[in-house]
Amino acid sequence: MKRAISLVATVATLASATAAQAAEHTILILPDAYFPAVTYIDSGDTVRFHNISGNDHNIIAKNGAWEIGPISHGGEYFMVMEQGIQNTFFDKDATDGDGAYLTQGNVSFSDAPLD
Repeated sequence: MKRAISLVATVATLASATAAQAAEHTILILPDAYFPAVTYIDSGDTVRFHNISGNDHNIIAKNGAWEIGPISHGGEYFMVMEQGIQNTFFDKDATDGDGAYLTQGNVSFSDAPLD
Protein backbone atom coordinates (compact mmCIF):
# COMPACT_ATOMS: atom_id res chain seq x y z
CA MET A 1 0.00 0.00 0.00
CA LYS A 2 2.84 2.37 0.90
CA ARG A 3 4.44 1.72 -2.49
CA ALA A 4 1.15 2.45 -4.33
CA ILE A 5 0.80 5.79 -2.51
CA SER A 6 4.39 6.64 -3.38
CA LEU A 7 3.73 5.80 -7.04
CA VAL A 8 0.59 7.97 -7.11
CA ALA A 9 2.51 10.85 -5.52
CA THR A 10 5.29 10.50 -8.09
CA VAL A 11 2.84 10.47 -11.01
CA ALA A 12 1.01 13.51 -9.60
CA THR A 13 4.29 15.37 -9.21
CA LEU A 14 5.36 14.59 -12.77
CA ALA A 15 1.96 15.61 -14.14
CA SER A 16 2.03 18.93 -12.32
CA ALA A 17 5.63 19.56 -13.42
CA THR A 18 4.63 19.00 -17.06
CA ALA A 19 1.64 21.30 -16.73
CA ALA A 20 3.81 23.95 -15.10
CA GLN A 21 6.16 23.93 -18.07
CA ALA A 22 3.46 25.01 -20.55
CA ALA A 23 3.31 28.77 -20.95
CA GLU A 24 0.64 31.22 -22.04
CA HIS A 25 1.41 33.82 -24.69
CA THR A 26 -0.79 36.76 -25.65
CA ILE A 27 -1.25 37.91 -29.23
CA LEU A 28 -3.04 41.24 -29.50
CA ILE A 29 -5.43 41.63 -32.41
CA LEU A 30 -5.07 45.20 -33.66
CA PRO A 31 -7.09 46.87 -36.45
CA ASP A 32 -4.52 45.94 -39.12
CA ALA A 33 -1.83 43.87 -37.39
CA TYR A 34 -1.06 41.24 -34.79
CA PHE A 35 1.29 42.07 -31.94
CA PRO A 36 3.75 40.57 -31.74
CA ALA A 37 3.98 39.67 -35.43
CA VAL A 38 5.86 36.48 -34.45
CA THR A 39 5.32 34.71 -31.13
CA TYR A 40 7.96 32.18 -30.06
CA ILE A 41 6.41 29.20 -28.29
CA ASP A 42 7.00 25.60 -27.27
CA SER A 43 4.73 22.73 -28.22
CA GLY A 44 1.86 22.57 -25.73
CA ASP A 45 1.89 26.29 -24.95
CA THR A 46 -1.37 28.24 -25.01
CA VAL A 47 -1.85 31.27 -27.20
CA ARG A 48 -4.40 33.82 -26.04
CA PHE A 49 -5.75 35.93 -28.90
CA HIS A 50 -7.00 39.17 -27.34
CA ASN A 51 -9.02 41.46 -29.62
CA ILE A 52 -8.46 45.18 -29.11
CA SER A 53 -9.21 46.10 -32.73
CA GLY A 54 -12.59 47.75 -32.15
CA ASN A 55 -14.39 45.21 -34.39
CA ASP A 56 -15.17 41.51 -34.56
CA HIS A 57 -12.25 39.52 -35.87
CA ASN A 58 -11.92 36.16 -37.64
CA ILE A 59 -8.59 34.33 -37.91
CA ILE A 60 -7.77 31.60 -40.41
CA ALA A 61 -4.68 29.39 -40.73
CA LYS A 62 -2.64 29.70 -43.91
CA ASN A 63 -3.75 26.27 -45.12
CA GLY A 64 -7.28 26.57 -43.70
CA ALA A 65 -6.55 23.80 -41.17
CA TRP A 66 -8.02 25.88 -38.35
CA GLU A 67 -10.22 28.93 -38.04
CA ILE A 68 -11.40 30.90 -35.03
CA GLY A 69 -13.88 33.69 -34.61
CA PRO A 70 -15.63 35.83 -34.62
CA ILE A 71 -13.83 37.22 -31.60
CA SER A 72 -15.66 40.35 -30.47
CA HIS A 73 -13.87 43.55 -29.42
CA GLY A 74 -12.49 42.92 -25.93
CA GLY A 75 -12.96 39.18 -26.41
CA GLU A 76 -10.40 36.43 -26.16
CA TYR A 77 -9.81 33.01 -27.62
CA PHE A 78 -7.41 30.46 -26.13
CA MET A 79 -5.70 27.87 -28.32
CA VAL A 80 -3.16 25.20 -27.37
CA MET A 81 -0.45 25.06 -30.02
CA GLU A 82 1.16 21.71 -30.77
CA GLN A 83 4.19 21.12 -32.98
CA GLY A 84 3.03 20.54 -36.56
CA ILE A 85 0.02 22.87 -36.43
CA GLN A 86 -0.16 25.46 -39.21
CA ASN A 87 1.61 28.40 -37.59
CA THR A 88 0.91 31.21 -40.08
CA PHE A 89 -2.46 32.89 -39.72
CA PHE A 90 -4.37 35.77 -41.29
CA ASP A 91 -7.21 38.19 -40.68
CA LYS A 92 -9.86 36.36 -42.70
CA ASP A 93 -11.76 39.57 -43.43
CA ALA A 94 -8.83 41.77 -44.55
CA THR A 95 -8.07 41.04 -48.20
CA ASP A 96 -6.98 43.07 -51.19
CA GLY A 97 -8.79 43.19 -54.53
CA ASP A 98 -7.20 39.89 -55.58
CA GLY A 99 -8.24 38.08 -52.40
CA ALA A 100 -4.76 38.08 -50.83
CA TYR A 101 -4.73 38.42 -47.06
CA LEU A 102 -3.37 41.74 -45.78
CA THR A 103 -2.77 40.98 -42.10
CA GLN A 104 -0.50 38.09 -41.11
CA GLY A 105 0.75 36.67 -37.82
CA ASN A 106 2.98 33.72 -36.96
CA VAL A 107 3.87 31.43 -34.12
CA SER A 108 7.29 29.80 -34.22
CA PHE A 109 8.50 26.70 -32.45
CA SER A 110 12.10 27.87 -32.94
CA ASP A 111 14.14 29.64 -30.31
CA ALA A 112 13.63 33.38 -30.26
CA PRO A 113 16.49 35.28 -31.87
CA LEU A 114 18.75 37.21 -29.55
CA ASP A 115 19.48 40.83 -30.37
